[in-house]
Amino acid sequence: MATSLLHQTLYRWGQTGRFGDMSEVGLWPVASSLDPASTDELRHWHERVKPWLSAGAGGRPRSSHFYAAFGDDAVLIRRVRPGAARTAAAHLLLGPAGVLTPRLALELREWTWAPPDLPTRAPMVNPNTLRAHRSPLGEKARSDALQEPLAALLSHVLTGPGTIEAPATGDAFALLWAIDDICTVLGSGLRDWPEWSAGFETFAERREVPGPPGLFLRFLPDAPAPAPEPRTHTAALFLARMYGRGGTDALRRLRSTEGLNGLDTMAARVARLLSTVAGPVVPPSAPGRPRPSAQAAPAPPSSPSPGTGRPDSGTGTGTGTGTGERVSCPICLGKLDWGGLPLYTFDQSLAQYVRLNLPKDANAEQRARLLRTAAVRCPNPGDMTGTHYLPAGYGRYGSPAVFGFIGGTTSGKTHLAAAMVAAIERGALGAYGITAQPVDLDRHQAFLRDMVHPLFSESTRLAPTREGEVAFADAFVMSCGDRPRAVALFDVAGGELSNVGDAKRFLDIADGLIFVADPKRFTPGSLGDPAFNTVLSLLRASGRLPKVSAAIALNKADLFRFDDPIAHWLSRDAAVLDSAEVLEESADVFGYLHQRDAEAWTRPYQECERATLHVVSATGTDAIERGVRPLRVLRPLVALMAMTGLLTTAEAQNIGI
Repeated sequence: MATSLLHQTLYRWGQTGRFGDMSEVGLWPVASSLDPASTDELRHWHERVKPWLSAGAGGRPRSSHFYAAFGDDAVLIRRVRPGAARTAAAHLLLGPAGVLTPRLALELREWTWAPPDLPTRAPMVNPNTLRAHRSPLGEKARSDALQEPLAALLSHVLTGPGTIEAPATGDAFALLWAIDDICTVLGSGLRDWPEWSAGFETFAERREVPGPPGLFLRFLPDAPAPAPEPRTHTAALFLARMYGRGGTDALRRLRSTEGLNGLDTMAARVARLLSTVAGPVVPPSAPGRPRPSAQAAPAPPSSPSPGTGRPDSGTGTGTGTGTGERVSCPICLGKLDWGGLPLYTFDQSLAQYVRLNLPKDANAEQRARLLRTAAVRCPNPGDMTGTHYLPAGYGRYGSPAVFGFIGGTTSGKTHLAAAMVAAIERGALGAYGITAQPVDLDRHQAFLRDMVHPLFSESTRLAPTREGEVAFADAFVMSCGDRPRAVALFDVAGGELSNVGDAKRFLDIADGLIFVADPKRFTPGSLGDPAFNTVLSLLRASGRLPKVSAAIALNKADLFRFDDPIAHWLSRDAAVLDSAEVLEESADVFGYLHQRDAEAWTRPYQECERATLHVVSATGTDAIERGVRPLRVLRPLVALMAMTGLLTTAEAQNIGI
C-alpha cells in the first residue's frame, strides 16, 4: 500500500452484504474506498480484522477502539454501539503504518470519518486534512496523578513485546499517549522497532481474542490494575517522572547523556537504561518470548491521591504538626494545608523519593532523627513544576521570598541564574553569614545537571527560556542567624508577557526582581527592554509596584571591562554587605547607563521604592569557550535579600533606599 492516503470502510449489522459473497450474520462492510469491483483486498482485510470488529462494541462506553500494525500497514477501528446489538457499527481506517501511527490513532479517537449516508464507493482520506479533528492528550498524559499507573504499565512494556492487560478507565487514552511518547523517544530510528510496534484496544469485552503481533495494550472493564514488574519498575518510575516533569525533551536529553544513541536495537537501549537506573537486571524479553504475568509481584504501597493531603490511617506518616497551617509552596506557589501531609524520604539507591513510615514504637529521639531528612510531597503540582517535595520542617519557615529574573532572551539571565545557583552550591553565601539548603533535593540536582554542569563543566551555552514561560529554577532555605526563610528563584521569559497567565500569577506574589540588562542592546533612542517595561506596567496595574524590590544587573560587564567605572567595580567583590558601597555602585551604574544612552534600562530603579544597580558577569569572559568564570553574581541576590527583609542587620535595612 504505497499511498499516503488512508482507506476507509464502514461496517454495519445485518445479514446481507453488498460485496460479493461476504454475507453473514453480524457486522459486514456496506461501503469502502477499496475497489468494490475486486473484493480480494477487502476480503483479505475483513478476515484479518474480523476478530476485533465486534469485540468491545457492546456495553459502555458507547464507543471503543482497536489499533494495530500488520507488517507495513496499520488499522484503526472505532466501534460504536449506541443501543441494541443490531445498531452496532464499526468504522475502519487502513493505511501505511508510517502514516497511520499510534499517535494519529489516539488523536482521532473521537472523529467519525464515515457518515451515515456514505456511498458504496467511499473516498479515501487525506490525513493532512484531519488536523481540525485531532485532539492531543499531552497535558493529561504528563499529570502527576498518572505517574504511578503509567510506571506500572511501562514496567511491563520495558520487558518486551506481548499483550498487557489493564483496567478500562477514563485514563486509558492518556496512558497510551504517554507510553507512545516514551517508546517513540527510546526507539526512534532503531532497526528492530517494527517488532516493538504498539497496538491497543480500549474497552475490550473478550479476553479469548488474541492480541496481534508486537506490543499490545488491552483495556478490559474487569481487569485488575497490573502490579509493577519488579525487574523494570525502578527504571519505569524514573522514566514516568522524567516524562511528567520535562516531557519528550527531557527523555531525549536522557537518551543522549546515557549513551543510548550509540546502541542499535530497542532491546539494547532498554538494557542500558535498566542497568544505569536500577543496576544489573535480567535482559528484556526477546520478541515473541512469553512475558511474565502482570500479577507476578505484589503492588507497592499506594500513595495518597494528589491534593488529598491525608496520610494513610495508622501508619504514622503525617508531618505531625496538626496545626492545619496554610503555607505557600515556594516551587509551584500554591497553598498547602501543612498539617497531616504524608512523609517521604529520598532513597539514594533508587534516586527517588519513597514513602516514609515512622514506627509506632519509635521514641522521640528516633522520630527526630527520621524527620531530620524527611520530606512532604506538595499536593498542588502544575504544568510548570510537576511533582515536587519540601523538607518536613519547611512549614515553620512561613511564606517564601519569591524572586524572578527578568530580561530579554539575549540578556543572559538564564546564565546568571545558573551562575548564582552554582555559587550557592559552592557555599559562597557563607562569607555573608548566610547558609543555604535546597528545598527540593531532587529538583535541585536536576537544575545542577541540566543547567549548572553544562555551563561550568562543558562551557555550553544554555538555551533561553521559551517565550512567555515562567520557569521555576531552584529554591533554598536561607538562614542568617536564627531566622530561616525559603527563597524561590524563577526565570521569566522575555517578549510579550501581558497576556501570559503564568507571568501574571508570578507577579502577583513576587517579592523581588532581578532585571538583567544586556549592554549589547544599548542604542541611542532605545525604548529599553520590552520585558522590563511589560513587567513594570503589570505591577503598576495590579497596585503591587511599591511592594516589589528591584536589583538591576548590568550583565556581560566583561565585554566593557576597560570602561570606567566598569573596570573599577569588576575588581571589587568583597563579601561584605556595605550600604554605602552599594549606593556608590548604584550611582556609578546609573550614570554609566545615561552615558550609554540607556536611560530606559533604569526604569526599575526609578519606579520601585527600593532598588539597586550592580555590575556582574554571568560567564566572566567574552568568549564562553575559554571557560566560565562568573564575576559578582551574588551581589544582586544578597541586595534583594536585604531589601525584602531576609537580612535584618542595620546595614541591610539601608540597602536600596
